[in-house]
Amino acid sequence: MLDICLEVASINYRKCVELLLPQLIEHCAGKREPNELDRYLASLGTEAVAAACSLLEEMNADEKDELIVWLVAAHEERLKNAANRELAGVLGGDIVRIGRFAAVDRPGDKLTLLATQVAVDYPRLLGSRAVNEGVEQIGAENSVLKGAAKLALSLGQYLSAESLEKQSVMLLNSAKVRQRLMAVLQEAVCNEGVDVVVESMSVERSTAASPAAEGAGISGLDAYGEKLFAALSERIAKQKGNGGGAQ
Repeated sequence: MLDICLEVASINYRKCVELLLPQLIEHCAGKREPNELDRYLASLGTEAVAAACSLLEEMNADEKDELIVWLVAAHEERLKNAANRELAGVLGGDIVRIGRFAAVDRPGDKLTLLATQVAVDYPRLLGSRAVNEGVEQIGAENSVLKGAAKLALSLGQYLSAESLEKQSVMLLNSAKVRQRLMAVLQEAVCNEGVDVVVESMSVERSTAASPAAEGAGISGLDAYGEKLFAALSERIAKQKGNGGGAQ
């Protein structure tokens, strides 16, 4: 399996909140068996969005990123499905399938969108139109890479499973293929409310040292949710006390 890392250049935090939080509130309100956090968020209703946007103005960069990590974790299934649909469209079939999707707050002012447990049908990938077109577009200045890529495509059916994976990773990381897939994945998450600009993408073979979606923002979902809901409740009460509505 593979990991796909999308390094984020910029985030429209307010738009993410305005697009993602209402959907989460609606989802929680519609649950047949809501937990305590679901009921609490549903009880805040639409006032939570204005309160969250107000809180954003007082948050530092790390706190804003922490909020995005939580929102992406809460919407993981929808984001993953959207990314898989777009990948299937550009690759011509269900060839690359993302298993988990998360946002990871890196040290400093860095946020990464991370797709893990990525399953690949390697023979079909090597035969896909998008990969073949990407190889053909490799310029003369990368003639060595182009030659190696063409060789991988021609010998794909004879390669071992491990060699297929290595060659596929090389092809997915080639500039033209990578740029196309990066654009597709950025569009997919933006269409679902994660308003970001992605500056780079890398594809890696999954190893024991690979970053996993578990621990990348999902495991602390309830703890952060409790902290956020308390802050939202306090802000809503303050706004009502200052005139009965959000500013």
